[in-house]
Amino acid sequence: MKPGRVDLLIGMDVMEQFLCSGLRKGLPGTPMAQRTVFGWTLFGSISAEESPTSRFQSLHCDVHLERALAKLWELEEAPHKMHLTSEEQFCEDHFRSSHRRDLSGGFIVELPLKSEIALGSSRNFAIRSLLQIEKKLALDKDLRSRYNEFMDELIEMNHMEPAAEVTSAAYYMLHHPVIKESSITTKLRVVFNASARTTSGKSLNDVLCVGPQLQQNLFSILTRFRTHRYAVTADIAKMYRQVLLSPKHVDLQRIVWRRDSSLPIMDYRMLRVTYGVASASYLAVKSLQQTAKCSTNKSKKAAAVIEKDFYMDDLLTGTSTDDELLLLQQNISDILKEGGFELRKWATNCAKLNEHISRNAPNISHYLIDDKDVYALGLVWNTADDHFTFAINLKE
Repeated sequence: MKPGRVDLLIGMDVMEQFLCSGLRKGLPGTPMAQRTVFGWTLFGSISAEESPTSRFQSLHCDVHLERALAKLWELEEAPHKMHLTSEEQFCEDHFRSSHRRDLSGGFIVELPLKSEIALGSSRNFAIRSLLQIEKKLALDKDLRSRYNEFMDELIEMNHMEPAAEVTSAAYYMLHHPVIKESSITTKLRVVFNASARTTSGKSLNDVLCVGPQLQQNLFSILTRFRTHRYAVTADIAKMYRQVLLSPKHVDLQRIVWRRDSSLPIMDYRMLRVTYGVASASYLAVKSLQQTAKCSTNKSKKAAAVIEKDFYMDDLLTGTSTDDELLLLQQNISDILKEGGFELRKWATNCAKLNEHISRNAPNISHYLIDDKDVYALGLVWNTADDHFTFAINLKE
């Protein structure tokens, strides 16, 4: 008897579906016969008589082994269902019923408030904080200049606008500078604080739902990233600020600001999802994943990558061939553009993709990282040798 071609693989998780009554056992060391809907099936161990054998070693390399293993894991993978708390389920239902898309495809979302807003006054606290920040800025002209540039950009990009009169439902966030000299694009960013208490003792974050964890953990993303022969990383430009906030909630994201201490203090309101707000991460990531689900692009592979291979705004993914990576990169970019998200700071160990991005990048300095060492979720990825290292900065 010779083995035949395998026509169908059936997972053990559905074995009971095709078993019938009837089991015949032989002597120890011989197989058993089980009756199934397909006929009698033999399984078990076989003892063979000892006979002289020739020993040899063989090595076979298969670059497509990754695909075969992936298919096996998909067959045998246990069903995964996210278990949500009542608050997390409320967030999911709230997003589903309240979000909408503008004419360009961008998302407009509402804040998932726990209950009726019971916030007190917060403007005086915000003014007091601004005066403290101005004392620090007065001692460093370069810091003041970069702070002003950041705030000016918010206004120029229509991510922040002047606010007229104070409303009863207004909340004023605090803000301060954070400097990251290692950043390629933004050395200084202004961080907003929605946890500052009002006169009622509550902050905006106190009355917001945080939302469920939608993305996989760092370990899963990094280990999966290491299985690819050709890999690529990128991040989304200003991801939070690509998601618009509903006009009904923009007054809950107010700030006070002025470019110079000699000018009158002005009220502004943030028109986009803002980091520092408790629900910001959930709203941004949910919009990202919803973009993939509703895309006109039919690439299931790209949609799955957007769901599984992003950690916040950072993408780490790959394929087994360079042609597949080129196609995947294009499909992911096309899908995310439909939702107003732009990928940038590409880094790859694939020469073919590197050349493709170099030819087509609108702004090569911000679009492609040419350095062989790039940051990847807290580690340093050497694209030339394809290995991870730790970057440690020991201060004197």
